[in-house]
Order: sequence, then structure tokens, then C-alpha cells
Amino acid sequence: MPVSIVVGLQWGDEAKGKMVDHLAEKAVAVARFSGGANAGHTVEAEGKRFALHLLPCGLIRRDVIGMIGSACVMDPVAILEEIRSLEGNGISIKGRLKISGKINLTHPGYRWLEKQNETDLAKERIGTTGRGIGPTYERKYRRNAIRLEDVFNMGTFKTLVDHHTEETISSLNLGSADVEKLHSDVEKFIEATEKVSGFADDVSLFINKVLKEGGLVIAEGAQGSLLDPDHGSYPFVTCGQCVSGAACTSLGFGPTQVNDVVGILKAYTTRVGSGPFPTELDNDTGERIRQAGHEFGTTTGRPRRCGWLDGVLANYTARINGCTSVTLTLLDVLSGFSELKICTGYKDDKFTTGRSMDELIPLYETFSGWTEDIRGETEWENLPEAAKQYVLAVERIVGVPVTSVSTGPGRDDVIWR
Repeated sequence: MPVSIVVGLQWGDEAKGKMVDHLAEKAVAVARFSGGANAGHTVEAEGKRFALHLLPCGLIRRDVIGMIGSACVMDPVAILEEIRSLEGNGISIKGRLKISGKINLTHPGYRWLEKQNETDLAKERIGTTGRGIGPTYERKYRRNAIRLEDVFNMGTFKTLVDHHTEETISSLNLGSADVEKLHSDVEKFIEATEKVSGFADDVSLFINKVLKEGGLVIAEGAQGSLLDPDHGSYPFVTCGQCVSGAACTSLGFGPTQVNDVVGILKAYTTRVGSGPFPTELDNDTGERIRQAGHEFGTTTGRPRRCGWLDGVLANYTARINGCTSVTLTLLDVLSGFSELKICTGYKDDKFTTGRSMDELIPLYETFSGWTEDIRGETEWENLPEAAKQYVLAVERIVGVPVTSVSTGPGRDDVIWR
């Protein structure tokens, strides 16, 4: 059985984690292929709520293997905390986690550098999570990053760590107290890396073995396609690739192994941090969506900006990902609105995802709302007619079949069409 790739079609926070967990029921393995601890994937299962940042959501399923690919970046201290959190909730990962030895590590100094960079940018700041993700990717492409596999040659590893520690101190001109704090963080980083090295493995080899034996592998994306550095709302993007094609390069399998690409699309649009947002509702309606959808960041707790669904951007991201199906999530949040809107074009037929994206003026199609509470619904026939028409409109505008609809946070709150 080939690979299923799951990607977000907006600016992240589309409820990918919930859907990956749902789909993982039939999988042998779930593999994260992008991003770092800046992501936040939430899963509600077994009466508990799990907030994951780098660990694959499939690990919530006790018989599923979790993998992390080479194009991700990892803070070893943070991932150990995630592992302890799972095990504290009775979910053992023993023998179930494989991390590519090629993954790049987030040195503690990178967080300091990223926060200073955001301060220096002032009003032009990107709005990062401050987890040091950007500087990690920068050093990867400068070809002087620290990889997990480097720890197996301790001399080389410590030389690299020392170099990046001194780089931080000199770049920021740190005082003695901050230098002491940084050195303390570095010691924790070294200790954590040694512990995490026990999970180092050849992810590509394992995935291809599973596929050869007929097993299903789910490739789990992070953030969303509109945050992709090539195809997203540049320069307000992340540094790791977020589109489906990145799964092949990160996890080490060929495109001929891909069976389907599932695009996860929220029934409205949200964004965290800075950057253009054509359909943003900076008013009472936007606040109503925020409160109904509990739209606050899993990683940072920041309130998310909310707006109507942008069908133009959804059509675009479905295309660049080659989506074979779409899952529409958080439809239940829209219950109670008298009318709903979807952006179906921009004034003067303009379109860009670059620096002039904030000049786009959305044109809307209006739909009737519904009053019924559909939270937890699992049958298409039981949806109000207006809700069905909204889903069918999304399918028409995006141009890809909406094969499933999520109606709540629980793992089984899904309608399959």
C-alpha cells in the first residue's frame, strides 16, 4: 500500500492533527516531514487532549510507528518534554519512534537570535513562535548546521556546539548573566541530544520496507501551504517546506509511491502572526468565530486572526499540492450564523501571494446559515440543508471532492461522504 500525504491548505491550524490521528487507525506508520516545534497539532482521544509539536500524531495510536524526516528541525530538549508528556498520559513510545539522523538541531542560541531578529524588524516582523526555527534552517543552508548524527562523533559535535554558542554571544553582545544562562541551556542541549540519539534511524529505509510489505504510511505535514517559503505569502512564511512534494525529499521515497494527497481545509480562515489576510474580519463577526472555534495558538496561545473562507486561495493550494480529496474541518463552528460568505475572486481579477497580497480586495458569494448544533455529527443525511449546500459550494469552488467533514474535536467526529 502506498503513501497518503496530509497537508494544510491555509495558514496552518486546519486541524491536521485530528485528521492524521483519525486516518492513522489503518496505518503502519505516520511520518512528520516538515517544520519543528513551531507547529502545534492537537488530538483529543481516550478522554484526553494531546498537544504535539514535533512528534507525529500517529503515536497516539499505540500500535503505530512514528517517524520524523530529515527536512524537519528538532530541539532535543523540547522533544524529550513531549515524549515525557505522552508517557505521563500512559502512552509509551518505546520501540515506536524513529528520527532521521540527518535532522538539523536547534541550538539554544538560535532562540535568542530569532527573538532579537524579530525585535529588529519592528513593524515588519514575521510573527514567529520564537522557537529558533528560522536560524536552524538558515544554518542548514549555510552548510554549518548541527545534525543529530553528529553526536556519534562527540569531538565534532562539541566543536559545532561551541561554535554556535560563541556565534550567539558575539552576535548579540550578551552580558555575563545572559552568557551564564546560555551556557546552562547548552549543557541541557548536549545532554538531551545524547538521549534523543537513541531514536536515530534510517527513516527512508524503514518507510520503503513498510511500503514493500504493503503497509500504509501517512506523511504528516506541518503549518500550511500558505506558509510555504516558495508558494506561500512571502515574506511572511515559515522556513520549512509545507507542500506535499516536500514529503518525498524529507522522508526519502519517490513520487511514484504516493497514492493520495489529502488537503485539510478549515470551513473559515485563520492566521497567526503578521502578514496579509484578504478575508480577515477585524470586527465582531471575526471575534465570534474566534471564540466559537477556540482560535488560540497551540504553541504560543496567541489569538488567531479570523475571517471568511478564501476559496481562491484554497483552489490555489489544492492545485499546487495535487490534492485528490479535501477534508473540511470545524464546520460546527459556523452553526448559528444567519449568513456565511466565501471569497470566490478578487477585484480586477488580481492574484498574488507575494508582497502586494495585502492589496487584494475579495469578492464574495453569500450562503444561508443554519441554527442547528451539528457538533459531533457523523451522518451526512443529518446535516441541515444549508450546511450541506455550504460543503457542496466549497467542493465546487476548490475543485476537489470534499470526501469528509469534521464536526468536532473528537477522533470520531467525522462525516464520510
